[in-house]
Amino acid sequence: MTPAYYIYKYPYKLGWYIAKLFKKNRSLVFYCADPLDYEMFLPIKKYLNNVDIVAKNKKTRDYLTKIGIKYLRMPVFPKAVIMARHAPYKFAVNQIVKIGFDHGLYQFKRWTSPENYNRFNAYFVSSEEQVKIAKSIGILTTKAIGYPKLDNAFNGIYNENYLNGLKKELNINPAKSTIIFTSTWNVDGLSALDKWIDRVGELSEKYNVLVTVHTWTEKSKIEKLKSTNGITFLDKFDVTPFIMISDVFIGDYNSLIGEACALDKPIITFKVPESKRSIKEITQMIESISIRISDFDEIENAISHSINNAIEKRKERAEANKIMYLALDGKAGERASFEIQKLIPNKL
Repeated sequence: MTPAYYIYKYPYKLGWYIAKLFKKNRSLVFYCADPLDYEMFLPIKKYLNNVDIVAKNKKTRDYLTKIGIKYLRMPVFPKAVIMARHAPYKFAVNQIVKIGFDHGLYQFKRWTSPENYNRFNAYFVSSEEQVKIAKSIGILTTKAIGYPKLDNAFNGIYNENYLNGLKKELNINPAKSTIIFTSTWNVDGLSALDKWIDRVGELSEKYNVLVTVHTWTEKSKIEKLKSTNGITFLDKFDVTPFIMISDVFIGDYNSLIGEACALDKPIITFKVPESKRSIKEITQMIESISIRISDFDEIENAISHSINNAIEKRKERAEANKIMYLALDGKAGERASFEIQKLIPNKL
């Protein structure tokens, strides 16, 4: 913990107990550190009543205001808090029920210290395999519920009419195949963004080209992509439906690869060096479910092969899905809400 935590801790505890004395504790809040957190929480929130949203910063406050969501600012003094970040220390009272979940899929990046997870009463993950891995390194609070972000892909919300409307909105040319380029955050050498950012526009004559990158990518790179002729930059937090309308998915070492796998899309991945954040087993999984390329000059052949052999790695994708997901049934958010309500004495 930083020294600032200990300065903050005792005034917060005093405020919480005063609120409790006067019965002013809020029942349940969602601590929203980033707009992405809110989008990830929506499939869970729909099954819960009376959840107050707490916005961490101006970026998040502006986003929530834009979409018409009321929010609170810290400090707040709840009986229970849900978050997609390792920030239980901001709610420095043991009596507060603390529930966490990942803002990405499965374990594409290394776990941090077990202490960061064991401060939670429950920490939601996407599969039983992930629970086993967590226990092997001393994390004891994980609970497999699936991956709520994919619920709409399997519960009928993103149906044919919805996807056709999306294609119309994006001006998708039905005579062309659609490809989607994606990239992880460009730190630690795991992103392949620099391998294609200058040339991705070359593919627009032959394909409908969609592009999305990690929300924390350098602003200059995002602006460059937005200004690239012929491509559609997806300035969205939930890109699942865009993967669904694509014929080929292209990534590097990003967890969106797992979404493409769940949606049974042909996958191409750029090879990136091993990093302190990468995991050998994940690299092996990516190799099994995707066509691997080293640089942009290989991309056209890989795309053509993927389109003509879309089922080539279907068996491998199915095996990977068993590892990454508890279930792909559109009910992960519902399972999460059930676990939340079990942890809180007064049902919500």
